Amino acid sequence: MDNPEDLAVRIYQLCLKLKKQRPLIHVVTNFVVMNQTANVLLAMGAAPTMSWATEDLEYISGISDGLCVNIGTPTRERVETMATLMELAEASDKPLVLDPVGAGAGPYRTKIARRLSAVAPHKIIRGNISELSSLTDDNSSPQGENNAVSAAEAKKILINHGRTGEHTAGGQGPGLELKSGQLLKEHASCLLVSGKEYMITDASQALILKNGSPLMNVVTGTGCILSAMTAAFYAVSRTPFEAATAACATAGIAGELAAEKSAGPGTFLSNFIDVLYTLDLPAITSRLRAEYIRLP
Repeated sequence: MDNPEDLAVRIYQLCLKLKKQRPLIHVVTNFVVMNQTANVLLAMGAAPTMSWATEDLEYISGISDGLCVNIGTPTRERVETMATLMELAEASDKPLVLDPVGAGAGPYRTKIARRLSAVAPHKIIRGNISELSSLTDDNSSPQGENNAVSAAEAKKILINHGRTGEHTAGGQGPGLELKSGQLLKEHASCLLVSGKEYMITDASQALILKNGSPLMNVVTGTGCILSAMTAAFYAVSRTPFEAATAACATAGIAGELAAEKSAGPGTFLSNFIDVLYTLDLPAITSRLRAEYIRLP
């Protein structure tokens, strides 16, 4: 589907399908963004649940339509919850998105991210360049016992984590392409790479999306919210690539429209939720900036 107008129509159809089906999305995310993430999912038409009690996991997993796991505040109990939920999702072939927040920034967080990335090979992984690269870094053991990046780079990861639109340590060169290939072969069906532009790729295709606003960088949790949005679209999409594309496009376009109505970051988030609630086909068609990349 190379025609941008066709892509815009398909994205809008998924928005309508999401509102009609109202999928229940189980989100285990960091404590900082739980409220705004739930409100965004509701505005889109999805239904969030954020239980992570051990006694509740199997039941909630059985009735939910999709799972988003975000490692942003990785206490020991929550990490075990995440691992269990991902294993349950894998067993039932449930749509799953993993957000390895801050992977590479220290051995503890890297070890967790690498452990979880090895579960459920059909998932979507969303992260920035540094986070994704750390999942397969040859300088780090499989257990993440060595830090994947320097202390200065780790600091950059933590300064920028959880938000979209930021460049962090690393680069979009051949090294990333090799790591992406390894991740897609071993750990994921689709990658969603956040930066000043979004890149969505699977084993056969890649897409660059150029929508978004600088205000998305100064509100905490826009990246974490994007991961939950991706899980919601994954629950109603034919493929993980389609889900990641729809989530990035709607988030980026909503960010642009919200920024035009906002005096600053305080009003931006409220406007972002309102725009998602009312997003229509003309807005998607007129705003969408997408470029397909043919893979070898």
